[in-house]
Amino acid sequence: MGRKVALVRSAQSIQAADSLPSNVGRASRVHALIDAFGLNDKLDIIEPDPLDNDALTLFHSEEYIDCLFATGSDSEYSYSSNKSSEDDEKDRQQRFGLVHDCALFEGVEEHVRYAAGGTVAAANILVDGQAQIAIHWEGGRHHSQRSKAAGFCYVNDVVLGILALQKHFSRVLYIDLDLHHGDGVQDAFLYSSRVMTLSLHHHDRGFYPNSGGEISEGRGNGAGYSVNVPLQRGTNDSSFIHVFSAVANKVLTAFDPEVIVVQCGCDGLAGDPHKIFNLKSNAFAHSIKTVLGWERPALLLGGGGYSLSECARCWTRLTAIACSYDIAPEADVPEHVFLNEYAPGFDMLTDVMLIEDSNTKEYLDSIVQAVQVALPNQS
Repeated sequence: MGRKVALVRSAQSIQAADSLPSNVGRASRVHALIDAFGLNDKLDIIEPDPLDNDALTLFHSEEYIDCLFATGSDSEYSYSSNKSSEDDEKDRQQRFGLVHDCALFEGVEEHVRYAAGGTVAAANILVDGQAQIAIHWEGGRHHSQRSKAAGFCYVNDVVLGILALQKHFSRVLYIDLDLHHGDGVQDAFLYSSRVMTLSLHHHDRGFYPNSGGEISEGRGNGAGYSVNVPLQRGTNDSSFIHVFSAVANKVLTAFDPEVIVVQCGCDGLAGDPHKIFNLKSNAFAHSIKTVLGWERPALLLGGGGYSLSECARCWTRLTAIACSYDIAPEADVPEHVFLNEYAPGFDMLTDVMLIEDSNTKEYLDSIVQAVQVALPNQS
């Protein structure tokens, strides 16, 4: 019998996630496909509560939360702010990163409270022993800093979730599979030896967030506990699986985590609009099977991913794997309200691109060796 699995979601949390301008409607597609495969019958559904200000400011600054929610919302939680001139308000929003890709939008408060509340609820499920695997696909907003929104991320639910896990677990391993470096999470725990961060991502000059190029970036007591795997354009399943398997097992041995958090951002899929990595869902499936094979409590989160159907395919398959049941990539997409969006194949396949993988075996092996040297007690 497989381990107990909990999926954190509610109609309200899905609606709140659907309002995010960079991922409009994504959560509805993901959960509709999960249900279409009948996976909702194989796990427990836990409804999250929106996180209040006191909980949000366990990581984020009060000034940031004040600015973020000072939008005329009538929410019972909203801070009251003195009226200021329009220019002053724009300057304040600029200071807190609430411009450009993180401009304020209608529904931002509900989105933030439920994104954070869902991840904290999932973490507490593991802390309380209600399940051994907890899933929150609307989480994984890994770029936000303590006092600044960044990269479509208005709240760092990942950090808040890890802080909740630390109430019970002494060593937390955070693994980030997103196309982009998990900079916000790394920065939050840069000086900590209780949290190890491992980020596999694309790195190139000018590519957001312009960080994660150094193999090891820990500081002070955290030296050796922030590990990066910068990968080249065209990374395919073979390269990703090779380097993940080698590095993740070294990290497991060196750190011996009590709980694992995995950010499963799938903007590295070949079908994502970024078209930088050339991954199929197999890369993510292998990674999650590896982590779950360690038989430690695990928290699975969402993240980047800008093709609604590709995200739904990938995260539905990962949900199935968590339930000890895989879905073949060739499987037909079941009849459901969004079926037409899976045309023309109506299957779970991700079509790869005809591009070269710029990672050489020598380059990948050099990363593995550098990680081996950088890990604590491994040099």
